[in-house]
Amino acid sequence: MGVVGACRDQAEPATEANPFFDEWWSPHGIPDFDRIRIEHFRPAFEAGIEQLREDIAAIRDNPDPPTFANTVEALDTSGALLKRVQSVFRNLQNTNSSDAFDQLDREIAELLRDRKQPVYTDDAIFRRVKTVYDQRDSLGLDQEAMRLLELKYRGFLRSGVSLSREGKARLEEINARIEQLNGQFSQNLLAATKGYTLFVSDRGDLQGLPPFSIGAARAFARARGYEQGWLFGLNRSRFEDFMAYASNRELRRQVFEAYTSRGLGGDHDNRAVVLETARLRAERAALLGYRNHAEYELEPNMARSPQQAEQFLLGIWSSALIKSQQELAELQSIIEAEDGGFDLEPWDWWYYAQKLREQKYALDARRLRPYFELNQVRQGAFHVARLLFGVQFVPLPGVAGWHPAVQTWEVYDETGAFLGVFMADYHARKNKRGGSWKSNYQSASEVDGRTVRPIVTNNFNFVTPPIGRPTLLNYRETLTLFHELGHALHTLLTTARYTRYAGSNGSPRDYTEFPAQFMEHYATEPEVLAVYARHVETGEVMPEELMVLLRAAATHNQGFKTVESIAAAWLDLSWHRLSPSEAVAIADVSRFEQGVLKKLGLPPQIVPRYRSSYFAHIFARGYSSEYYSYLWAETLDADAFTAFTESGDVFQREWAQRLKENIYQAGGREDADVLYGRFRGRDPVLEPLLRARGLPRISTDDG
Repeated sequence: MGVVGACRDQAEPATEANPFFDEWWSPHGIPDFDRIRIEHFRPAFEAGIEQLREDIAAIRDNPDPPTFANTVEALDTSGALLKRVQSVFRNLQNTNSSDAFDQLDREIAELLRDRKQPVYTDDAIFRRVKTVYDQRDSLGLDQEAMRLLELKYRGFLRSGVSLSREGKARLEEINARIEQLNGQFSQNLLAATKGYTLFVSDRGDLQGLPPFSIGAARAFARARGYEQGWLFGLNRSRFEDFMAYASNRELRRQVFEAYTSRGLGGDHDNRAVVLETARLRAERAALLGYRNHAEYELEPNMARSPQQAEQFLLGIWSSALIKSQQELAELQSIIEAEDGGFDLEPWDWWYYAQKLREQKYALDARRLRPYFELNQVRQGAFHVARLLFGVQFVPLPGVAGWHPAVQTWEVYDETGAFLGVFMADYHARKNKRGGSWKSNYQSASEVDGRTVRPIVTNNFNFVTPPIGRPTLLNYRETLTLFHELGHALHTLLTTARYTRYAGSNGSPRDYTEFPAQFMEHYATEPEVLAVYARHVETGEVMPEELMVLLRAAATHNQGFKTVESIAAAWLDLSWHRLSPSEAVAIADVSRFEQGVLKKLGLPPQIVPRYRSSYFAHIFARGYSSEYYSYLWAETLDADAFTAFTESGDVFQREWAQRLKENIYQAGGREDADVLYGRFRGRDPVLEPLLRARGLPRISTDDG
């Protein structure tokens, strides 16, 4: 029994050596998932921590003068075992969680806090790094080595190496507590999401819902022990489908209020977690010499400052608001004509937006789904990767994954050179984190002549179909699959030789989504649709009129979507522009949130895409102060794709090669604005983003 069984609290006694202490038998260094059990982790963490301490001691106590190799490169490769164990543990925690894993997570957090040596506040290590840094112009370093040196030096400064002993001690306390709070927020949110279900016993209450949604709800009910009826949960995909199609307005209201009140009260209340996290982040920023947490976080980003991020958002806000009010008027007219003339509420928007979409474009998502079968969509995304970058995906059978449903491929370039391993986990499970994401089990590196290539995963939460039925995606999920493959390609194609900035590792947050979002443009290109959009039953290619409608509908409801996204980003920045005294003065999460959104001018019919109590991006996943980055990166991807469309060929070879070399292969080898400028030949402009979203142009400032 592998880790899948162990994660269900059925761990068997370890009768063989701990696999973390062996060379893994699987090809290319893929973790031996069929050997890893939950009881292996703690001793592996302990050994990894001890190895890291020894590595750091060897650097600190080295009697030889500091050099790039014995100090900077040595730091970059230190703690290899701990990195290996952490990558497996975090990935499995996200995909195969359990009560035992959650308990182990708390133990590991305490173990790391108590035993892991704080490298970046170590004065002796910093003196060695600074010596090398001060000599950098005379060392003959190439560009990649110089970049690593600069990033390491900056990392020490930003980590508080110049603080007093007391300051460092307090910083360590803050960091440890924030890490605990992040885990607590995530666990509360997962429990609150899993804890709500809507049971429907009357088939009449299913009116409007498509067969795929009803079938999934029936399967969900069976899995929960219901002999009859249908069960709906708060998984984002299920939530949006229910809100878009369920005719029963009262049930829509119930599901909407359950979704938007997660973390507000009950056994899984996140409000205290939010307040303490905001206060600690503000205190930490002041300790490090910054006015607020957002100023600290955005310093290395393309935006550089919270003021620039806010200016960027406001440059789009007015256009989005005008568009959303036009949309609201159209939705309200449908209500008045068809459903009695009540005022639209937030739980009505998705439903009437879907009706409007069908009326304007004769485009019912239920008609589209048969053309978006999971395996075909994936092949379409692989097709784009091949035409743009020469990437080939070759199935790798017989490799155990972290779950039986995981699929694995070897990845090669056009010359046959091995690029890495790609693994995908597509379907929702009760013990799997919600949403979709890319992660690594191994990052690219080149040390002492040995090349290590990445092991990359894409993870999704597509609704599991009834047994024997294909997985049919909606349009948004189709875009998501292309998006996450873009993240994977950014990691797989990297030619950077240092893990510190290989692939997306060294990219600022407002840039790292760009290579992923760029791939989304291809999902609706006619020649790509012709490859993958085939009817699941007949095999016929999507009719041309459907393709035209699909592309025309791309700007549908974009006022709403842009407003809800900016509202969430504004809320994020508002939490993290607080000074320590301002953060301490806030006692009520909901009141603070309401004040921020009222000042922004958020219409009452729209709520932020994420409210504070379930905003995992900023309180659990490392996006604090940086949720704006999705829109910032979309500005880049829209501007970048325009280069291809203006050339008349979306796979134009010269642009594709420039994109590959300067973006996907380069990783964080240089600052993001330099890399983008080298690809595009200029700075990005805002006009393509507004055009892509169908937003009115009301300013001459490109942002």
